[in-house]
Amino acid sequence: MSFLMGPNGSGKTTLIKCMMDMEQHQGDFLFHGEKINKVRNDCLVLWDDCPFYTNLSGLKNLVLFGESNKEQQQIEKIASKFLNHEILKNKVKTYSYGQRKKLALALVEILEPTYLIMDEISNGLDYEMIRKTQHFIKDWSKQMTILLTGHQFNFYNEIIDDVFIFKNNRILLLKENFRHSELKLEDIYDDEIL
Repeated sequence: MSFLMGPNGSGKTTLIKCMMDMEQHQGDFLFHGEKINKVRNDCLVLWDDCPFYTNLSGLKNLVLFGESNKEQQQIEKIASKFLNHEILKNKVKTYSYGQRKKLALALVEILEPTYLIMDEISNGLDYEMIRKTQHFIKDWSKQMTILLTGHQFNFYNEIIDDVFIFKNNRILLLKENFRHSELKLEDIYDDEIL
């Protein structure tokens, strides 16, 4: 599991958009040797704002996005791990920021992508859900290739393997086997970016 570290405006989100062919760029991004047009259906990007259809219920959103992967009963069971049934029946426009994040996390379990990119996933989550999300991500990483970005370093310190340091629109450095070192993201940021 890899982490892309850099200050706001350094190009992390732009890089993700380029990886997904959402912005023009030179060169190719390869996913296990394949270009994005071959693996797009195997990719899921969870953006910080987690866009959903706001006039539909949370459950209807999950069914709409996940019906090709799971039956409605399975989707409901997965969704209930993240949000209670009453909230899932409400329109997404009534959801808090944190509830939208939980809905997005449910979508990961429903879709089971091969490639998962999560931009600022810990924002808006309460402490209990932060701890659960760390466990979910560790479990998901057994079957998925995961790239994370964010600024709440305490959340990421325990779960990431490799760190890409992004500064001035360039990846400067790669720290491998991060989790098995005694380093903290805060220290790397202080030494390499500040």
